[in-house]
Amino acid sequence: MTKKKIGAGKIGCIVVVLVFLVMAIGIYRLFTAQKPLPEEFVLKIDVSGDIREAVEPGFSLPFERESQELSLKDIIFLLDMAGDDKRIKGVLLDINGVRTGSAKIQQIQRAIERTRETGKRVNAFLRNAGDQDVWLASACDAVIAERGNFLLLDGLKAELLFYTGTLEKLGVSFQAAQWTAWKSGVEPFTRLSASPEYREKVEMMLDGVYDAYTGYVTKQREIPLKAYENIINEKTVLSAEQAKELKVVDEISGHWEYLERLKKSFGKGNNNQGDDDVLVSGARYKAAVPWPYQPKTKESIAVITASGPIIRSADDMTAGTEQGFDEETLRSSVQAALDDESVKAIVLRIDSPGGDALASANMFQILDSAKVKKPLVASMSSVAASGGYMIALAADSIFAEPLTVTGSIGVYALKPEISKLQEKIGLNREVITKGDNADAFTIFKPLDKAGFAKFMEATGWIYDDFLAKVARSRKMTPEEVEAVAGGKVWLGELAVKNGLVDRIGGLQDALRAAQSMAEMDSAVVPGLKFYPEPQGLMDYLLGDGPGIAARLFGRDLPAGSFADRSLQTLDLLLQLEKQPGGMYRMMMLPYEMRID
Repeated sequence: MTKKKIGAGKIGCIVVVLVFLVMAIGIYRLFTAQKPLPEEFVLKIDVSGDIREAVEPGFSLPFERESQELSLKDIIFLLDMAGDDKRIKGVLLDINGVRTGSAKIQQIQRAIERTRETGKRVNAFLRNAGDQDVWLASACDAVIAERGNFLLLDGLKAELLFYTGTLEKLGVSFQAAQWTAWKSGVEPFTRLSASPEYREKVEMMLDGVYDAYTGYVTKQREIPLKAYENIINEKTVLSAEQAKELKVVDEISGHWEYLERLKKSFGKGNNNQGDDDVLVSGARYKAAVPWPYQPKTKESIAVITASGPIIRSADDMTAGTEQGFDEETLRSSVQAALDDESVKAIVLRIDSPGGDALASANMFQILDSAKVKKPLVASMSSVAASGGYMIALAADSIFAEPLTVTGSIGVYALKPEISKLQEKIGLNREVITKGDNADAFTIFKPLDKAGFAKFMEATGWIYDDFLAKVARSRKMTPEEVEAVAGGKVWLGELAVKNGLVDRIGGLQDALRAAQSMAEMDSAVVPGLKFYPEPQGLMDYLLGDGPGIAARLFGRDLPAGSFADRSLQTLDLLLQLEKQPGGMYRMMMLPYEMRID
C-alpha cells in the first residue's frame, strides 16, 4: 500500500512538472513574437552610468529583452549595424550621466565615426551632462543640450579611499607582503594616505586621460585648448545657453520636444504614428535582428569575455555588487569553443583589474593549452591589469586601447590580525597546539619575525612565477621584465612601447587578426559566438540565482561609489576569513580610473 502511494506521488510530481513546463513554454512563445521594425526609423541608443563590457549571461524572458541595459559590445555592434541597415535614417545617442572607463569612451567614439563615414547622421542629446558625456558626444554630428539643465565640466579626479584608520578603531589591522613600492594594492589597508609611488602612477594616468579628453573635445568642437581648459577651471558649471555660446553644444531643446521633432521629421507628419514607429530603441532593435549580424559563412570566431574581478569559483564573494569571473566559467567557455568545429579562432576580451592570484595562474594555463589547438588573440578593453594582464599573456597576440589600464605586474598579500578587537570585546582564547608553528598564522595575533619571513617568501614565489610568464610570453629578458614590472601601471600606448602589448586596436582589430591567423577568408564576414553562453530557461527556473550581494543590492549601487567600494572591502574581509591563516594573495589593481 505504501509503495503504491509513493508511486502515485512520483507520477503526480511528474505531471505537475510537465504542466508547469508546458505553461512556461507557452508563455515563452507568446512573448517571443517580436513587433516588426518599421520601414524607416531613427535608432535611439540610451547611454548612461557604468557601461559594462558585456551583459551578464543570465536568462531573460523575451518581453524583458527590450528593457535590458546595453553593454559596450551591444553599443558598438548597434552603431556598426546602423551604418549598413538602410531602414535606419539616423542615430540618436541619448546620453545621461555616463561614468565608465575612458577606454570605453574611445571605443564608442570610433564606432560613431565609422557610422558617420557611411553617411548616417549621428546626433547626441545631453541630459545630466558631465565631462564624460561631453567627451563622448563630441564624436557626433550635432550635440543638443537639454533646456533648463546644466553641464558640470569640472575635469578629472581620482579618489583614493584608505580604510586603515577606520579598521584600527575597530581593533583590526593588517600585515602586508608587498613586492616593490609600486604594487600599492595593500595601501588602503596599511597606510593612512598614499605613498609617493602610488600618487605618482595615479597622476601619470590622470595626465594621459586628461590630455586625451581635452584634446579630442577641442579638436571635434573646434574650441581652442586654452579656452576649454578655462571652461573647466573657471566656469565649471554651464547653463545650456552658455554651453551653446561657448561651442560646447550646437542646440538647446527640451527632451520631449526634441523627440517630437524627430517624430515629425521621419514620420512624415502622421500624427497617428507613435514614437515606437519612428524611434526604435537599441534594445528593441537588438531583439529584432540576427545578433550581432547574419554571417556569410559557417566559419566563426569565439569571443570569450573575462569581465570583473578574477575569482576561484562562482561561490566566492565578488568585489561589491560586481559580477566576478571564475575558473569554471572560463574552462567551460574555452572547452565549448574548442569542441565547436565551426569555431576557427578565439578572441579573449578582457575587462578585469585582476583578482585572486591562484585563479589568475590557473586561467593562464587553461588558455595556454587552448592556443595550441586554435589561434588565440587577446583584446583589452578598459582595464586588463595584474591578474587581468596575466591571462592575456597566453594569447598569440595582444591588442589594447590607447587608454587601456594594463601592466601592474606584481602580487601582494594581506594578513589581518584582530588582537585589539579581541581585547575590546572581551573574547578569551585558549589554544592547544602540536607543532611549533600551528598557531603562528592565526588572525588573533600578528606574525612574528620568522612567520613574516615565511609569509613574504610564499608571496615571492607567486611574483617570480608572474615574471617568468611575462618573460616567456613576451620574449623579454628578466632584466627587461623587471624594469616594467614591480606593480607599475601603463596606459595602452606605453604598454606597446614597453613590449607588454603587441599593438593598439579594438575588438574589431582583434577579430580581424584572429581571422587572419586561422587562415579564414578575409573577404567574408565570419559568425561570432559569445561566451559565457546565455543561461537557458531550465537553468533560470532551477538554478541557484544571483549571489548574495546581487540579490541584496541589485545594480542600484553606482560602480566606484563609496557604498560600492565599502562593499568591496567587506568582501575582502570575508575572503580573508576563508583563507588559511587569513592570508590572501592578490593580483589586482587597487583603484579605478574614471572622469567624475
